[in-house]
Amino acid sequence: MSVAVAESRLTYGGAVRAELLKLTTTRGFVWVVLWSLVLSGLMLATSSAAPPADATVAEWTVMTVAGGILMPWVILAVYAALQATGEWTSGMFRVSFAIVPRRNLWLAAKATALAIFAGLVAIAVTALDTVIVLAKYSAEGATIDWTLGHTWQIFIGVPAVCIMTAVMAVGIGALIRTSGIAVTAVIVLLVVLPFAAFFGFEWVAHITSFLPSGAGDSLISAGAFGATSDDLGILGGAAVLLAWSVGACVAASVAMSRRDA
Repeated sequence: MSVAVAESRLTYGGAVRAELLKLTTTRGFVWVVLWSLVLSGLMLATSSAAPPADATVAEWTVMTVAGGILMPWVILAVYAALQATGEWTSGMFRVSFAIVPRRNLWLAAKATALAIFAGLVAIAVTALDTVIVLAKYSAEGATIDWTLGHTWQIFIGVPAVCIMTAVMAVGIGALIRTSGIAVTAVIVLLVVLPFAAFFGFEWVAHITSFLPSGAGDSLISAGAFGATSDDLGILGGAAVLLAWSVGACVAASVAMSRRDA
């Protein structure tokens, strides 16, 4: 019986379940959800933006809803990086690698667990933001037009961007292993570099489209994730984000295979 249990823990599904259990039993889990919802809701509730008085109000509505994801997006990415680095800062990696000796499998399970979490939080945030925008601007005719392709692009794209960014952050955390440096790297990548062009670094504007923020904006076409200079399109944005997430995890996998711990 014990052999069967040990073998079951080595499977991908078993490893994901273990990481989800570990994730949902930490104190930060609830706070990340609450702060994501509260900050996003406050940003939209206190916004002074007004819908246009023409037929584009439905388009404006979904773009405004998408704008509420910015802070939760950063929070989720930072949390994903901390979940990865926490394995080493707390010494938990000894238990994790004892249960899942294959480090590639452990990394895939960790990334999957954080991807599921980020996706669910993004969906919850988007749902809350939709309610807030519709309630706040109901007199101005704010509405969700499900016949618009852009509506589906945003409601599917926003969680997708959060998922891929969380996976990337897990890879960065597992690669660096030091919480402070990993969080700094994530913030610089998501927040500092995309806006550096506004502070006199015009050359950065030419590469913003290939940063996670620029690729995310190309994916949803709503300007919710920051500044970008070129539109890569839906497929281009998705490909760039996928490259960031897969690339970070591959780099982490190679590094872990060469380390003793």
